[in-house]
Amino acid sequence: MTPVSTIPLLIGCAAGFSGDRVDAAGPVVESLIARCAAQPGQRAFLIFETLAERTLALAQLRRRADPESGFEPLLDDLLRPVLARCLQHGVRIVSNFGAANPQAAARHIQRMAQELGLPLPRIAVVSSDDVSGASHRPLLQAQLGAAMDHLQIISANAYIGA
Repeated sequence: MTPVSTIPLLIGCAAGFSGDRVDAAGPVVESLIARCAAQPGQRAFLIFETLAERTLALAQLRRRADPESGFEPLLDDLLRPVLARCLQHGVRIVSNFGAANPQAAARHIQRMAQELGLPLPRIAVVSSDDVSGASHRPLLQAQLGAAMDHLQIISANAYIGA
């Protein structure tokens, strides 16, 4: 049997909900950087959990009003203070900042990095969970039946797991 090599991972949480305190990420990032420096080979990840059903619906409403909106409203306050340190030290950021508009959130983060004079970060976007559009009406109708006739759908998202 071939031995499996393992790479230690450090995971720090910077937000647990949309509207969480915006000053939490700084100390977490510094701790991740220090621990990685003390034990070379470790990889660090900073998690921002900012999404829930209610925040998705609110984000959809913002996106309808402005096609470049619909992502986490505190994105700048949460990420700007730590983005440079994370990029400098290889701390990966995992978030659901995108809410109803992950592509716009990615563009916003790229602009933020540019404004800060940082190298442009590589950003992966996961999408296609939004099933509130007209093309998904037959699927929703099949699931909800007659109950759908009286609904005004603001947001409908498919949970696909991870």
